[in-house]
Amino acid sequence: MTMTDDLRKTSLRPAWIAYRPGPWLALIAAPVLLIAPLVAAVTTADWARAAYVLLLGGVFGVAVTLPFGARRRPTVVTELVFVALLLLCAGYILLWQTGQALLFPLLAVAAALAIRRWWAMGMVGAIAVSGAFAVGFETWSLAAAVLVGFAAFAGGAGNFLVQYYVALARELDRTRERLAATAVGEERMRFSRDLHDLLGHSLSVITVKSEAARRLIPSDADAAAAHITEVETIARDALGEVRSVVAGSRSVSLSEEIENARHALEDAGVAASVSLPDRVLPITVDAVLGWVVREGATNVLRHSPARNCTIEVTVTAHAARIEITDDGPGHRAGRGAAPGAGSGLTGLRDRVEAEGGALDVESSDTAFRLTASIPLAAEAPR
Repeated sequence: MTMTDDLRKTSLRPAWIAYRPGPWLALIAAPVLLIAPLVAAVTTADWARAAYVLLLGGVFGVAVTLPFGARRRPTVVTELVFVALLLLCAGYILLWQTGQALLFPLLAVAAALAIRRWWAMGMVGAIAVSGAFAVGFETWSLAAAVLVGFAAFAGGAGNFLVQYYVALARELDRTRERLAATAVGEERMRFSRDLHDLLGHSLSVITVKSEAARRLIPSDADAAAAHITEVETIARDALGEVRSVVAGSRSVSLSEEIENARHALEDAGVAASVSLPDRVLPITVDAVLGWVVREGATNVLRHSPARNCTIEVTVTAHAARIEITDDGPGHRAGRGAAPGAGSGLTGLRDRVEAEGGALDVESSDTAFRLTASIPLAAEAPR
């Protein structure tokens, strides 16, 4: 079971009532509003009127609960049910000439739940005003008119606001689920990217040094033993780096990576030329450029028959730029990979773009060039 599933289960536990308070409040208010006409009908043995009141209550219940089914929002069907409730209320007033003070709040509550949001409050206001006028002209009492208008508007607006804020809470829960899923995905991507970059470089260096040791064993056992010792050291360092990736504490230094790349390239028979600026870079920029050097050197060791490699770092007032060039003919081209198609370069591009920079890859029959440029923000140097 994933973290997202756990969050979804947790958020759905109270959903049967927490996400549908409007219908519950409306169904609680319905008996209060209809009890007086129902009692009046039963005490006078007016069974037709009693049945009509029960029909009003049933249609009201459908109107306020139907929008909270599978689609969970008012639709044309729910609005048609509300129109049916409106006609039933009008028919009740025409047939029995009573109950207006109770029916208008009932209609306002139904309108707040059964009508789409951008129409609901307008309808609630219209019902409140018309109810106030109807009761006022019937009783010629300003107090009664104001009371009915206020009750209708308060009932409708209250249910509308409850549903509105519940919808916001539901959206926040969904956003939390999406953010949790995104965070998990980003962490997995970070872990796989760091693991690829670290092990890809370390295994490439181990391969080069192992090949050199194998060639030197017949002629120079001491030199071969030195290479084997370095392989052991690199393997131990790689194990420590993997542990640091798991702990999320891996840091990369541009100067260290350039020094490591120089030794690895020279051991592979590639002449390395390095040009560094005399300016200290911000920590984040320095780390990203270090990853560029590591991935660029790994690509030369694994994919290129180059004999020369140049690493040039330039810094201006606004950006830091690194360019790694080698003279390997057919580098990456002809080996089943298009420029920039490797997972290492994809992860590297993500790192550079996360700092607002850009990564360019150029490949030809005579050279391969990897260029990264990162803007320098107002950040304190190391």
